[in-house]
Amino acid sequence: MKKFTFRTLLAVAAASVLFTACKDENDDGNTSKTTYEFSVKAEDNPIDAPADGKTYTILVTSTKTAQAGTSAVAYEVVSSPEWAPAELEQTALVITVAKNSSTEAREPGKVVLKQDESDKTLEITVNQSGFSNSMSLEAAYSTDRCKVLLIEPAITGFDQNPVYEWTVKGPGDAEAAEAGTDKTLSFIQLETGDYTISLTVTDDSGITETKSATVTVTTEATAYSPCISEVFEYRPALLNDKGLRFGPNDTYTSALQSVSQGLSGKEYSELNQGVNLGSFGGFIVFGFDHTVMNVKGLRDFRIGSPLSKTGYPGQGVVYVSFDANNNGKADDEWYEIAGSEYGKTGERRDLKIVYTRPADLAPTEATEGWAAYAINESETGAYCYAKAMWGTVVSYWPEWLKESAEGAALTYTGCTMLPPLAKAPEDPSGWPTATTRWYDYGYACNSDPKDETGSSFDIDWARDKDGNKVNLPGVDFVKVQNATLQDLGFGYGPSCVQINCAIDLHLKGTEIETIAQ
Repeated sequence: MKKFTFRTLLAVAAASVLFTACKDENDDGNTSKTTYEFSVKAEDNPIDAPADGKTYTILVTSTKTAQAGTSAVAYEVVSSPEWAPAELEQTALVITVAKNSSTEAREPGKVVLKQDESDKTLEITVNQSGFSNSMSLEAAYSTDRCKVLLIEPAITGFDQNPVYEWTVKGPGDAEAAEAGTDKTLSFIQLETGDYTISLTVTDDSGITETKSATVTVTTEATAYSPCISEVFEYRPALLNDKGLRFGPNDTYTSALQSVSQGLSGKEYSELNQGVNLGSFGGFIVFGFDHTVMNVKGLRDFRIGSPLSKTGYPGQGVVYVSFDANNNGKADDEWYEIAGSEYGKTGERRDLKIVYTRPADLAPTEATEGWAAYAINESETGAYCYAKAMWGTVVSYWPEWLKESAEGAALTYTGCTMLPPLAKAPEDPSGWPTATTRWYDYGYACNSDPKDETGSSFDIDWARDKDGNKVNLPGVDFVKVQNATLQDLGFGYGPSCVQINCAIDLHLKGTEIETIAQ
């Protein structure tokens, strides 16, 4: 009985196994066991999206494996976050995460997929951070007056078209004034005291942040001079007999030293004949012991000259430069002061002129010497370089360049040329008459010597090489260059620019209203 029962149980168990293995689970005629896979790669779940959003294309494995092999199984998107919509594109899942315009991270969202046949679900978690923006200033700053302090905020983020708005409020100001729209602030003030600076930064992400700091402006240890402190370069062209005289033993170094001594620390004086820049192209570069501040609505500095209308002056174009690299050298970008003729018909720009030294620089009383010149290597002419003037032979070639190889030619580049305004009298033996006119504003040697307004300049008139206005906090260096190519004839020689001073109007306490351009 026991033996029969054991065999019977074995037979029943075998029949049960056979029945289970052959069960047709899906009623599709396939009696083998079917398995399903519904997954994505580990690096695709969860998704950690940046604040500015991103589109993800994800490969989803959705298959079934049976006796016939492995085949794809369709699936659908059941739900997804509003800020991370998901859709099927051919064989891939595309999740587009929108930009998060806040600094707060979003609550995690889930994309839910459902597989056909198996009804399995798959959840993909989507995390998104907020924008990581921050901005800070030092708690306090300090600087001398008339010195530029570069204030650089520490900023992270704000990379979606950032906008910077600086304001400054002085110790006596009722309200703050706009001070700049660059990332850094070039801070400069004339008056001492505590100033409050504020920076507001915004960008297209919608984030705004404002920080403030105090800047203490102190008095300089050594009092500034409102006048020229140093002449850095002096390159005259053909000189007439006006202004500072040079001798046959002068070198460039001695000439530069004489010019610097003649101009440094000098206030305006009718008796100071100053320095002659010579004919077209001749120039001088000088600087101050401080930054001449750009004060809105006022002219900022003056360039004096001893030449009145009867002196037959040429007009000089003025250039300014800010010591951006803070090395005390005039090696930063130059900006042209746009005078009244800037861009008008008759004005010519970016010219090169070369004067060729003639073989004989000592003509007799009965002769005249002429030096050839070429403009832009194509327009040629001759300029009188020496004349017998009322019984005296005058040579116009700079003394220290009469024999050296360097002086074989005088070359000037980047020059602006203006139509000349001077005309010498027809009778040189008579008393000179006023035959010179003035341009409206913006040039050296372009006014009565006593006319402070006519000889003053606004830093806001400065233009870059493309003609665009520039916003300079102030200037450290000035260049004046003769813009007139004119031989006055009858013993007067070339029409020259002559200057005898340059003055910071603000340090002098002189207020001259500007002309808006």
